[in-house]
Amino acid sequence: MYEVPIDEIHTASRAAAGITLKQAASTLEQAQCRPLTITEVAEFINMMDAPDFDQIKAMVLDCSAKVRTRKYGRSVVTLSPVEVTNRCASNCSFCGWRSDNKQMGRLSIDEEIVDIQVQYLLAKGIQDIELVGGDDIQFVRDTLPVLLQRLRSRFLPRTGARQLLFCTMALTESQYHTLAACGADGMIMWQETYDEALYNHHISRGPKAYGIDDDFHVVKGGNGFLFRLQSQDRAAKAGLNLAVGTMLGLNKDVVFEVLATIHHARYLCKKYAPKDPVVIGMPTWNKLTTNQIDNRPKQILNIDKYFSFFASLYLLALSDLNVWVFPNCRVSRASQIEAIKVAGAYTSTEVKIGPGGYLPEALKDVCAGKRSDIIQKMHTKFYEKQLSSNELLEHLDDFEQFQHYFYLHEDFARALAAEDIEVTARGGAMIS
Repeated sequence: MYEVPIDEIHTASRAAAGITLKQAASTLEQAQCRPLTITEVAEFINMMDAPDFDQIKAMVLDCSAKVRTRKYGRSVVTLSPVEVTNRCASNCSFCGWRSDNKQMGRLSIDEEIVDIQVQYLLAKGIQDIELVGGDDIQFVRDTLPVLLQRLRSRFLPRTGARQLLFCTMALTESQYHTLAACGADGMIMWQETYDEALYNHHISRGPKAYGIDDDFHVVKGGNGFLFRLQSQDRAAKAGLNLAVGTMLGLNKDVVFEVLATIHHARYLCKKYAPKDPVVIGMPTWNKLTTNQIDNRPKQILNIDKYFSFFASLYLLALSDLNVWVFPNCRVSRASQIEAIKVAGAYTSTEVKIGPGGYLPEALKDVCAGKRSDIIQKMHTKFYEKQLSSNELLEHLDDFEQFQHYFYLHEDFARALAAEDIEVTARGGAMIS
């Protein structure tokens, strides 16, 4: 089971001095044939405040773009999350859904509303669907298995062309086996930070702080950091595809976080050799939609400036392995597309991060009678006062956990096409 090799990472970080343009060029020339070492990655990150960083960054991006084209061609596979609930049993200071946030409206949607949104997204050509329920224990225990079984038919035959994924709190191996048997292809899991003390500082209660047992009880005095860190091991043993990632901006020691992510991904690829790529996520610490309880410090990493740089370093450090770097919509579209061009084989296009977020568009394709029934169901479930249909649908954005960038899938696909990137199926066929 994985553990963070703290001494190894700190030794590599300390060994990394500054790097000249000539040294950078030599290292990157070698990187066309071999992966960067973690010390070399640290050397490049240590240049972020150097006067010639822009030149270094341009060289890294150019090198990575060549590796990306060789590994993946000019294609990218797309994913959209479908949030099922924003109720949460954990308390994470960086999340708008944390349990002590009394300003956040809470709602959970039922299977029919989830299914309508999934149909809407698949019809657009989006390949992978991620069912999201965070640390809502009732959702993970009772609803998610039923949802997976219901939706599995929309992803048949199981050819790998499309995948049905889930994102929840860390689970036990038995629970991962159950979800795999119900139809899940893989799990999405970000560690948030590989620094245990920082993890415990930001995550103060609930399943994420202490872990759970096979009966979904929070473990009294448990080690939530380690339980989450080893979730990919347990998921791999259950036959699920895997994802790793650290939250950029949470830890001031960005060298440590990037190196730990690379080390973790390399461990999983080597130990389990999953048939599908290990996803290297790039979550970022974004502003919350409930601004009054946003605890972000004023000075954090300028994510947009460095996003494609980190994406490139991930790819160059893992170029010999079966991985997909995953730039997402937490940064501006320009930054996201730049990261896709140089490193990303996987991305999110049309994204709503609140329960029912796609309904305003999805219901346009639903017959009038059914549309009326869904609207009434939403009223009955979530609102005491009667609103017009448009007013109700507009309120759905109020349930999102953080601020992000939104574009319709087709608009994003056109923007990618303008950069000579094709949205494709997992097998490589272009999506019209």
